[in-house]
Amino acid sequence: MIQIEWDIIEKKLQGKLTLEEERLFDTWRSETSVNDDYFRKIEKFYRENGFVKEVWDEDMEVSWDRLQGRLKRDLRPKRKLGWYWAASGVVACLVLGMVWFMMMRQQMVPERDSRVIMAGSAKAILTLSSGVQVELASDTSEIDEVAAKIVNSGREVSYEIQDSGVVATPVYNKVETPKGGEYCVTLADGTKVYLGAMSSIRFPVQFDGEKRRVEVFGEAYFDVTWDPEHPFVVTVDGMEVEVLGTSFNVRSYADEQNMEVTLVLGKVKVVKEGHSCVLVPNEQAVWNKRTDELSFMPVDIEPFVAWKSGKLNIRNQRLEDILLRLCKWYDIQVFFVNEEAKDVRFYANMDRYGDLNELLKKFELTEQVRFEIEGNVVRVYSLR
Repeated sequence: MIQIEWDIIEKKLQGKLTLEEERLFDTWRSETSVNDDYFRKIEKFYRENGFVKEVWDEDMEVSWDRLQGRLKRDLRPKRKLGWYWAASGVVACLVLGMVWFMMMRQQMVPERDSRVIMAGSAKAILTLSSGVQVELASDTSEIDEVAAKIVNSGREVSYEIQDSGVVATPVYNKVETPKGGEYCVTLADGTKVYLGAMSSIRFPVQFDGEKRRVEVFGEAYFDVTWDPEHPFVVTVDGMEVEVLGTSFNVRSYADEQNMEVTLVLGKVKVVKEGHSCVLVPNEQAVWNKRTDELSFMPVDIEPFVAWKSGKLNIRNQRLEDILLRLCKWYDIQVFFVNEEAKDVRFYANMDRYGDLNELLKKFELTEQVRFEIEGNVVRVYSLR
């Protein structure tokens, strides 16, 4: 019998199989009706819910046939009535056991609060060179700054140089997002920076010198304007990312073990404490804060950059890691009642602007975890 890896099934659902993998999948599926029926059920679940879980359940009818066959072999033919009562007893025990388990589980795990917990939105604080802070909200406005005009559109703040001359002393501004916030910043050179939740960028109002330098904390996606004579340098927690013109994502939070640089287009050089590497598209550099090691590898970039397009793309990630990211966007606190719930893995692809309850309900469909929500506190229970 042909064995097949779960990754092959997942890639089939996403339409990403190679020709060789497609042939392997077709052979496995056509080998038995059980395989075909299993995939049909998984495919239906994926289409209805947008994600799948890794399970290898046997077909229920096949399991029942095997149980009946075992009972027939174990019982003598002349004791037909005994066989009937034995089978009935087995079924009754199974049913009563399931009822008892469901009742106990309902008592152990409280019902979830139905209150809507909405996702974050466009909001940020702009700190001018004078120290004055301006709340960037949905209203359109213009703000005066030294040598520049700042235009706020409600989701994006843009810088327009007013004086072509170079200012004597560099003038810096800072844009920072709160928990549950995001914002786009267009710098004076046309570079766009998409800030994630609980993130900030400090930058000169007007770039001067050989390199265009900015400082970032948290998560930011960059679309850098091409300028080979003035490389663009991003500093994040002691790490430097140098580019000419490219698109990439950086992520570094104090409560997360890794710092990540994920390259979408172009080429970047990553430098940290004497270590360095050069990335090409679809590669990621990771600095491990615990071991002080820099590594880089090819990756599927979509889960790391989908947030910029308003999506949650989760692929075989631990629930603890998933919720750690969601905490920053949904402004929630998470507590794991059972440690084993942290290691449950999920796949999902959905809108990141919806109600948190809807997302958690999809996770609960796997019957591996359950969530209790009180206010902005989420408690996680393992059902395994």
